[in-house]
Amino acid sequence: MPELMVFSKHLAGPPLEESARRLAEFGVHAIDLTVRPRGHVDPARAADDLPALAERLHQQGSRVGMLTTNITDAAEPTTRPILQTASKLGIKYVKLGYWDYGGFGTHAKLRAEVRAKVKDIAAMCAEVGVTAGFHNHSDAYIGASLWDVAHVIADTPPRAIGSYLDPAHATIEGGSDGWEQGMDLLSDRIVMLAVKDYRWVERKDRYAGGRRYGVEWCPLADGNTPWPKVLGHLRGLNYDGPISFHSEYQGSHSFADLTVDEVIAQTKRDVELFRRWWDEAENGVRP
Repeated sequence: MPELMVFSKHLAGPPLEESARRLAEFGVHAIDLTVRPRGHVDPARAADDLPALAERLHQQGSRVGMLTTNITDAAEPTTRPILQTASKLGIKYVKLGYWDYGGFGTHAKLRAEVRAKVKDIAAMCAEVGVTAGFHNHSDAYIGASLWDVAHVIADTPPRAIGSYLDPAHATIEGGSDGWEQGMDLLSDRIVMLAVKDYRWVERKDRYAGGRRYGVEWCPLADGNTPWPKVLGHLRGLNYDGPISFHSEYQGSHSFADLTVDEVIAQTKRDVELFRRWWDEAENGVRP
């Protein structure tokens, strides 16, 4: 199985190395580390603070498996130091930030602008020797559709940038089969995988633009994402990139607002189920 890791966003509060030690107890020995404002490492201090945190994690039997950043422009002063520091530490995968959708009538122009930005970032990634991932995120972002991800990364070196595939977000936007067609389109560019799940629930606050139902993040066992089928495709592609568990179990859009201890406990259950699905896919068990 490829390397498993946990997104550090929902481990905020206790010392990260303590959470890493507890994750290692059930076989997760890497962290998907936030290097962005209000993250575990401030982008402006990445060159100093990232190596120090990486060493503390190493002492607990863990490591930084990938970075989650807010990088959207190669010209930003923090971009090169983050990428160079990652490369020096042997961290090969870096998630990019997000580009907002500007509203009806703006999509074509924004898509062209993002494509140009991504091309510049990819050139820097190729230079320093890391791989960037363009994460598909539902709602008002360029890249909500997997077709947009394919478009903006089309002319970039595959080793420099690829799809950070998020099947849950792809299913939210892709419905019954759009997620699969989009995954098919990106099949030769998938370099990173995000793991989480959701269900539709009635929202008293008329979440998501006044619609009656909105997304609630929930355990893998209870969600709508067709994970066995997704993993069957990934096994067929011989996928071997990082697998990051996004344990979105805090805040108003979660099935419950969990403490970090509870997040880790639920993540353990998710990891156990995911491993079973992965083994079934490897052994050719059809969903």
